[in-house]
Amino acid sequence: MVHIITGDIHSGKSTRFLNLYSQGNREVGLYAKKLYAPDQTIAGYNLVLLPIMDEIPFICLKESVASHGDYYMQGRFAFWKEAFKKGEDYILGSPSEKAVWIDEVGGLELKGLGFDFLLRTLIDSHRDVTFTVRTSLLKSILDRYNITEYILL
Repeated sequence: MVHIITGDIHSGKSTRFLNLYSQGNREVGLYAKKLYAPDQTIAGYNLVLLPIMDEIPFICLKESVASHGDYYMQGRFAFWKEAFKKGEDYILGSPSEKAVWIDEVGGLELKGLGFDFLLRTLIDSHRDVTFTVRTSLLKSILDRYNITEYILL
């Protein structure tokens, strides 16, 4: 079954994601942990592998990247391609009976990038998956992955 946590930007999707995840049975997941600059603005994100809590550099500000070849550029952020691969390998290498949690699916996936392959593989295999998505992208995500049966959380 597909479970979706949706909301607007800065609406608490990731907080809700972590709260719901912590109530589960040690499923596997990928969480985007915010990193803050000294002025408390968001400086980037690490990808946290759940439940083992390993952290991988994931997203940084676009202006801090010298070469764009290893990154997907979107908005003001640069997404490290290798982090997506490591996250994908972690999830696909986990036992297939484990539910999967992904924070967050969005614009990159709609372009066929980011966790697109991972999400498509999980949905096609009918594995239980929970993910976050912005409300404004929900319909496009449902259409892209042909999701017709889901529960909004």
